[in-house]
Formats: sequence, structure tokens, C-alpha cells
Amino acid sequence: MSVLLQKLRYHLRVHGRYALFTRRYRNLLQTVRRRRCRTFLEVGVLRGDRAIEMIQTAGLSYPAREITYYGFDLFEDLSARDLERELSLVPPSRAQVKRRLERTGAHVELFKGYSRVTLPSFVEEHRGDPRAIDLIFLDGGHSVETIAEDWRNLEALVGPATTVIFDDYYPEGGPQLRGVGCNQLIDSLDANRYRVEILAPEDRFRKDWGVLAIRMVRVRRRAAV
Repeated sequence: MSVLLQKLRYHLRVHGRYALFTRRYRNLLQTVRRRRCRTFLEVGVLRGDRAIEMIQTAGLSYPAREITYYGFDLFEDLSARDLERELSLVPPSRAQVKRRLERTGAHVELFKGYSRVTLPSFVEEHRGDPRAIDLIFLDGGHSVETIAEDWRNLEALVGPATTVIFDDYYPEGGPQLRGVGCNQLIDSLDANRYRVEILAPEDRFRKDWGVLAIRMVRVRRRAAV
């Protein structure tokens, strides 16, 4: 594919029809492009749609062989109880997703299991790795407890050049959203250590109980004084 065609596809994805229903995801791809990210860690892979978009966007700046993606999810091990508790979706198998992602030509590693188990092992292995994670995307379990635990496990990997993006920030709150979303975690971050941006645009979905408003949040470590 020519560079010109790649750029056209990128602009359509970020600014055009890609954003018709989930406009907030443009923040993810704009961050990849502007920060020239090429090493990704995503919690909540599902079908791998976001992964492919991030890899393809990074491919505008780097050969596919130089792009690395680490994905964490339960995949086919997701139980009915977890499905309800985490407000999740039913994912394909790990093997199916891996085959799909490997078609991008990037280096792909997928970790199956509860993130409270798989993330600490990964962080311990990669702590101090000179190949920093450029972008961490947290979009796994939606419960307040799971999001907080994922952050605690991953915080050691957040270096000066790392950008963290959280999905599922609910600006309007409401009783229907009690116990889910990243609001509580975001509000608890130390402003002296982290720069926090609540990002536009906002997606709005009509539910039987009202309107669900969702935004993304971008977090970066502040430079040491």
C-alpha cells in the first residue's frame, strides 16, 4: 500500500466516517500519530479492532516489524458472571484474535487470564526494560475495582514518554453507573505527579434509562522537578 493511500485511510478513520458512532476513539489514534507510538499495551482486546487501528496508524511512521503490541483479556475464558459484573462483551478466542492481529505484520503477544494475575507477571518481567511502552490503553473490566487494580499493576511501567488512555469516563454519572467507570480512579490521581486531560469529543448513546455519555481520559507523568 502506498504511503499516500495509508495517509488517506488514516484521515478517514480519524476525521471521517470512522467517527460516526464512536467519535471518542479518534483521541487514541491521534495520540499514536502525534506521539509516534510503536509499542502498545492494551487491557481489553476483545476482537482486536482498536489494536489493528493503533498498529495501522503506527505503520504510517514505522515498518510493521518495528511495532509491538501486548494485549490482555480473558478471551474465551470470560464467564457469564464476569460478563455481567464488568459490563463486558463476549470476545472471540485468543487464537482467533492472534491470527487476525498477526496479519498486520507487527509483533503481537496476547495474554489470556485475569489481568490481576497476568499484568503483575508482565510488569515484573519488563520493569526497567529500555524499550518503554509508548501507549497504554485501559479498556478492560469496567468495574471501579478492576480499573483501579489494573492501574496499580501498570503504574510501574508509566515512564516519562508513556501516555495512558482510559476509556469509560462518565461525565454525567448517575445511579445506573454506580460502581463502574474510571471516574473514581481519575479523580484520585495525584495532580503533582500526573497531568490529566478529560478528552473531547463525547459519545452519547440512548439507553432505556436515559443518555449514556462517555469520554476518554489521557494521563501522562509530570516531569520531576
